[in-house]
Amino acid sequence: MQPYKVWAVQDLIEKNKRVFKIPVYQRNYDWTNVQCEKLYSDILEAFDNDKKHFLGTIVYIKGQIDSSQLEEALIIDGQQRITTIYLLMKALYDYANKNEIVQLKEELSEYLFNRRCEEQYKIKLKPIKADNEQLYLLMNDGNDELLNSSNIVRNYKLFINLIEDSVERGYLPRDILQGMKKLEMVEIILDKSQGDEPQMIFESINSTGLELSLADLIRNYLLMDDDNQDELFEKYWLKIEKMIGYDELREFFIQFLNCKLTEKVSSKNAYIKFKKYYKDNYTNHENILKELKKYAQYYSAFIGRNNVYSDEVSQYLLDFKAMNQSTIYPFLFLVFEDYEKNIINEETVINVLKLLRSYSIRRIICEVPSNSLRGFYKSLYSRIFKNEQDKQKYYENIFIFFKSIKTKDKLINNNEFKESLIHKQLYKKSICKYLLSSIENSGKEKINVSNMSIEHILPQKENSIVWKEEIGENYRRVYETYLHTLGNLTITGLNSELGAKPFIDKKVIIKENSKANILNEMVLNVDQWNERTILNRAKSLADKVIDIFDFDEINVCVEEDNNEEVYDLESLIDVANTKPSCFIFCGEVVNVKNYSEMLTKFIELLYDLQPRLIEKLANDKFKPTQSNRVYLSFDNSDMRRYREIGRTGIYFEINLSASSILYFIKQLITLSDFEINDFEYILR
Repeated sequence: MQPYKVWAVQDLIEKNKRVFKIPVYQRNYDWTNVQCEKLYSDILEAFDNDKKHFLGTIVYIKGQIDSSQLEEALIIDGQQRITTIYLLMKALYDYANKNEIVQLKEELSEYLFNRRCEEQYKIKLKPIKADNEQLYLLMNDGNDELLNSSNIVRNYKLFINLIEDSVERGYLPRDILQGMKKLEMVEIILDKSQGDEPQMIFESINSTGLELSLADLIRNYLLMDDDNQDELFEKYWLKIEKMIGYDELREFFIQFLNCKLTEKVSSKNAYIKFKKYYKDNYTNHENILKELKKYAQYYSAFIGRNNVYSDEVSQYLLDFKAMNQSTIYPFLFLVFEDYEKNIINEETVINVLKLLRSYSIRRIICEVPSNSLRGFYKSLYSRIFKNEQDKQKYYENIFIFFKSIKTKDKLINNNEFKESLIHKQLYKKSICKYLLSSIENSGKEKINVSNMSIEHILPQKENSIVWKEEIGENYRRVYETYLHTLGNLTITGLNSELGAKPFIDKKVIIKENSKANILNEMVLNVDQWNERTILNRAKSLADKVIDIFDFDEINVCVEEDNNEEVYDLESLIDVANTKPSCFIFCGEVVNVKNYSEMLTKFIELLYDLQPRLIEKLANDKFKPTQSNRVYLSFDNSDMRRYREIGRTGIYFEINLSASSILYFIKQLITLSDFEINDFEYILR
């Protein structure tokens, strides 16, 4: 590795017979007007003050282009800055050409084009595919085919305007070039034959450009050091990106890793987890790219970009998206993999999706906290299918599992679901419109609800004299109890027209203009809108919802194990002489043999989720409020018997009774970002 301080224009760009190539694993050129205007301002300031301006680092691998005499600089870091300088030079070149500034034009030509070489190598910069097409047109004056959506084109036009503005303010075009000649960079030339590792060096660089996304980091990791990077990019990465869309790649990788790994994956640790997952499971980049491409096809169907499945399957997947239930994807990945392997058929897939859709909406309506769902779905597949034989009765085993859950993650029954549908505040839930549109489109006729809005029959403006007379003496109680509930809501495109009009007038407007026939049927068939009619409509619509979101019940006997009971940290029981079989934290089930193991595995899990909390408590020599003993510390001499959390140097006390362990866990959760009810345990 050879680092040098160089002038960006004179030392890097001016050199003849050199092509700066942006490798396929790099992101597109994505500097916006913000970064370009800042660079241009720095250039003018450098000229005004006659001082150099440090632009940052450029890192590249030097090589030869085929058998020619041209040098190829494969850019590892710095493409955004080099591309921007090149565009500014082209803009300045065109300005000089237009205004017949011959000497400046000829000098800039030396910077922009290689001399005495084949036509295909004349342009000194070669970005990745889409950007290269636009740059080629720009450099060859193919203005009619330029795309305004391209950052290459947009920033070139921006520089034209900035140059013209500068000239109007008294600058000479050559002044701008002189300012560019003040740009200094650190040039780092990598040599693989000398042991330089481009990927490791790339990760350690503190770039002055835009922060790399998770997708950028993973793409670079998989393609940068591969001899077949062009082929892998075209065959796998480009297809993955097209299937999903660049903006969805980050979430896709997080969901993929949550499917594959038992530990929690977030945007903060996903790249580290991905690298470890690759090293532990694959021998080459192509194998994991094949796997990613397969899962990308599933994911593209989940988010509605790829309709490779039947209309019925696709609609269920869109329902999960409409309900914002993306935490289900790690489980669905494995279900759809079984489908692709012909382990299950489409009928089974539909039955699974129906059950999961009903389970999801029941939780939302009944206001079961969602913070346990990610862990629940991460471990769900392995909890149901402990071996391949269990897949012979695929849906039956899933159904039995859900029916046997005793924790807060249980499958909510119809009675509880109906009560919540009638009485809970639906309007304030994000799925309100989805639920109302599902009711309306449950019949043969379907309507487009995208441009429709939610309307209250009893209006939100409570100071209406007309409506106080309509409801009667219980107006205040009825208003506070039922205003935002299912019985008082509909969908219409007439929100502004309905407002706080009397009920009789609202009926006329709805009848003449609204297409929501199922939702409005009971509204139009009553003469008065009060507590009784709101409740009657709520009960009727709740029955429809239960019917719409039904699932196939299997007539099987779910065994009740009377020796197992589910408890939480608020349970007032004597745990002396008891043994836990497992604990559930944030939906994740962890099997244990005793309370000591429960404490160990819980602390390790909490440390993985919130390491800074545990480190702070250990540094403070944490003591629970009901004890004078140190329970967490960096000094093991503070304890009677201790264990270490991994190799962190943090120790925790294990010489504790069962009740003390539960209290210790409760104290830790209280101090964390989690809730007490996120933890439950089952006794044998």
